[in-house]
Amino acid sequence: MRTSIILLSLCAAASAWAPHPKPSRTSFQSSQSQHENIFDPAQLSHVKSNRSTATSRPDAVFLASSLPIIFTPEVASAATSFTSNAVPSALAAYGHYISLLGILGCIMAERLTIKPNMTPEEEDFIAAADIGLGIWGVVIAYTGYLRTMEYEKGFDFYSHEPLFWLKIAFVGVFGAASFFNTTIIIKRAVAKRNGDFKPMGEKLSKRMIQICNAELVAIATIPLTATFMARGVGSSADIPWQAEAALAALVFGGLSFKYLNEAFNFEDNPIAVDSSSD
Repeated sequence: MRTSIILLSLCAAASAWAPHPKPSRTSFQSSQSQHENIFDPAQLSHVKSNRSTATSRPDAVFLASSLPIIFTPEVASAATSFTSNAVPSALAAYGHYISLLGILGCIMAERLTIKPNMTPEEEDFIAAADIGLGIWGVVIAYTGYLRTMEYEKGFDFYSHEPLFWLKIAFVGVFGAASFFNTTIIIKRAVAKRNGDFKPMGEKLSKRMIQICNAELVAIATIPLTATFMARGVGSSADIPWQAEAALAALVFGGLSFKYLNEAFNFEDNPIAVDSSSD
């Protein structure tokens, strides 16, 4: 159907640009005799009259070029849909991308600061970085919701995309793993406020660094699945999306329990204090 419409429009455009029929010999001679008495040494009027025989018909050209839009409503809607959702969609996409960079920056700040026997100032710094991680996490979750439900291709497209639910599962792994460091940081901040601050041991610092490394791997993996997901790779309506969503929720819930339980029951090795004297 589209091919026939396009061919029809091309034929109409070709006929629209075709030259008018040449005037008869009698009319040409009569017009020539009328111009003989006019002073025209450069013969500009003769050139103009010749050019006028090959002019196009603008109304026919416009009609021919508009045929594909008239008979294909999706083309017409695509040409005008940007006026309503272009700005909100662009802002949601920008917020989604910039929040990813914010999350990456906060994780790197924690990763490069965590070490055994940190000073109270360094403990406060990783606490501030973890707060920033939480804020950027809320932003990326909200903008991701807007892009899935309100803009882009819509939930009907993503719900039948297994890679979408795989991406959600990876996000769940990332969020669940971050609960360990967040819980430890909160526990140590409360202990510091109550005057029961103890330097971080090597065992705990090593485990927190491992969590940061896992988060960095997730940050590199999630956008990869998103690029394939947005292009419909592996899309299938055979698998109920409710089952895929339940599996992603199960992964998030199970790993959240695991990391929270580990954080609350983690036992650190105390820092050895050098008690030697002169």
